[in-house]
Amino acid sequence: MYVDGLKHNLLSVSQMCVQGNEVIFRSNGCIVRELDTGETVIKGIRTPNNLYILKGGQQQCYLRKNDEHWLWHRRLGHLSFSQIRKACKYQAVHDLPNIRIPNNTICKSCQFGKKIRTNFPEKEGSTSKPLELVHTDVCGPSRKRSPRGEEYFILFIDDFSRMCWIGLLKHKDEAFENFKAFKALVENESNHRIKCLRSDRGGEFTSDEFFDFCEEHGIRMEFSTARTPQQNGVVEMMNRTVQQMARAMLDDSGTPATF
Repeated sequence: MYVDGLKHNLLSVSQMCVQGNEVIFRSNGCIVRELDTGETVIKGIRTPNNLYILKGGQQQCYLRKNDEHWLWHRRLGHLSFSQIRKACKYQAVHDLPNIRIPNNTICKSCQFGKKIRTNFPEKEGSTSKPLELVHTDVCGPSRKRSPRGEEYFILFIDDFSRMCWIGLLKHKDEAFENFKAFKALVENESNHRIKCLRSDRGGEFTSDEFFDFCEEHGIRMEFSTARTPQQNGVVEMMNRTVQQMARAMLDDSGTPATF
């Protein structure tokens, strides 16, 4: 709606109204106000040539969707504003400004990308140290392949910290190699060892080589009951969160589905 560097900048009145503003034209000028707050965001003057020019130059040209709170909503993968405020309170993100919750928190891309059928009951963590329990699952195949041909992704979640790692797979049988790389990375970084791996009974986790590797390294394997995803709820909910985040970001940015 505003392009820096153009010789002439034009604003769409209809788009400003769609974004929750009202535009008032008078004989001597015009103003643009937010409907929710009544705050004036743009002032303009009328020239002898019957054109309305923004008063004060381009710096005063901003609209609600470009406000800082909406910008950070998109930057953080369409995270809810309550969680953004929580991140501000506990300084979970470095240099995150004090984001206010807007009066209207409806995001069309969130509505499109985060529709769900049912919720899984939340489980309390039962671990006292990192890597005592790691949740994992493979999700896919997706309807669109990535530019490099992947159509699955695998998640690893530490039960203690809820830190999440993601890997992209072309085939399910790549899960074992992905787990070995993940194990080497996190154990080297944390100076802790993986004690238990919890997954569903997918064939990628029940192969002989997977069993032999876990037995060799003293990793206990736990499996959820067939057709009972609630027993593996931590990673199942993260599967949903990752896909919702991706759909919302793709829709909001207009990026092709192949990404």
